[in-house]
Amino acid sequence: MTRRVKALALSVALPTFIAAHAALAAGALPAASHSAVSAVAADGSTTKQLSGGAVLHLSRGARIEMGRSIKLLLGPPGATETVTQVVKLLEGRVDIDITPSRVPRTAVLIEAPHKASAVAKGGHSIAIADADRVTFAAVDGDMLAASGNDWKGLPAGMVRGFIGSDPTPQEHAVPGVPQLDLQRPILLALDGQSPATAANVGGVAQAEHYELSVWRVGDSGNELVERVQAPGPVGNISGLAPGHYQVSARAVDSTGIFGKESELRQLRVVGAQLPEGARFENGVILLGHHGRVKLVGADGLEASYGQSSHFVRAPSTVGLAHGDGTLLRLREPGAHNEVQLGLEPRTLRADVEIGPKKATWPQDQVSVTVKLFDAHGKAVADNVNVKPTVLVDVQPVDVNWTRSGNLLTASIPKPKGEGPWVVRVEVTDEFGDPAGRDFLEIAGPDTRHASAR
Repeated sequence: MTRRVKALALSVALPTFIAAHAALAAGALPAASHSAVSAVAADGSTTKQLSGGAVLHLSRGARIEMGRSIKLLLGPPGATETVTQVVKLLEGRVDIDITPSRVPRTAVLIEAPHKASAVAKGGHSIAIADADRVTFAAVDGDMLAASGNDWKGLPAGMVRGFIGSDPTPQEHAVPGVPQLDLQRPILLALDGQSPATAANVGGVAQAEHYELSVWRVGDSGNELVERVQAPGPVGNISGLAPGHYQVSARAVDSTGIFGKESELRQLRVVGAQLPEGARFENGVILLGHHGRVKLVGADGLEASYGQSSHFVRAPSTVGLAHGDGTLLRLREPGAHNEVQLGLEPRTLRADVEIGPKKATWPQDQVSVTVKLFDAHGKAVADNVNVKPTVLVDVQPVDVNWTRSGNLLTASIPKPKGEGPWVVRVEVTDEFGDPAGRDFLEIAGPDTRHASAR
């Protein structure tokens, strides 16, 4: 019954439409006022907002001419005529988006080469004009399409193509909805890293390739960040800033027609803002005793610590567990995939040696050697700053330090006086936390006892 009603409505609407189209070709219809607002994207594509609400997306290199708008009866008998924007497609591709409505409130008539035409009434429609072929696709929402004046309905989910001036159409279905799975749905981005995840996509026989759509989730809705082409069953997503994203996929056939987007998959990129003095080394964050790491992009996640199976709402900041190292684990609520962030005390160990062990001034040259290690006993890099201090008795002494990697060396100048003296060397990290110390008693020329520690 529904099909009969639609067929009856179409039979009433088409004569009116054909007459209007013929009048348009003859230039007999009056022009209606209309305007288009354009925006050019970084990839060279252009978006045009038409009066009435229709949006045109022109691919790079596409050429169109805006014609005079007309009125067409596109709804059921007795409905108000629809103001239809006329677009002449010279070459390239144009995607048309119109908010669906039972009675079309606006429409777009596409005039293509070789006397091929189509009317987009709602949803997402596509028109492509190549050198010898014109293709129309009703991706979401039906259309009207014709060669010459042979107008026929083009239902949603179908593609109709015309080769050259041959009026015989070639039809096939719009590519189906693919399956999508993210191998790593939660990523950790620290210290300038650019984490990546592979996306497994497939399940559409008509697909020549797939496109991955990455959407940033915001308070006002999803915003498209990028589309990534996946030539095979696996695509790669990388280079995202910390935040909450969703990913969908669509199949693209050999003519460039794509189908509907797949179900959205969650993707998180978690970053961290380190407090002063913290640093990221060997896969962990090194923190001062009271330091807190601010998590970025973790809103709505669950957190657990160590090997605990109990998860709670993820905190906005995280620090050491009573001054000791801890392991933070993050996941989407109830999910199995998780990411781990290790936190360790920012411990700098300085092994200090003053020698020779039995020294007498002024006869002996006294030297200091400092070796620097991290909390795991690994030699620190030469960009880790330390503050060594030398005192003879209680007076600070300036010395010239030489550094190579994690090794610092210096000679202590001989002081005036008769002695004995006590030499002390103390090393702190750049924030003043103690790292190591040593001292040595040095005999003078008339001192009868040997130097000692």
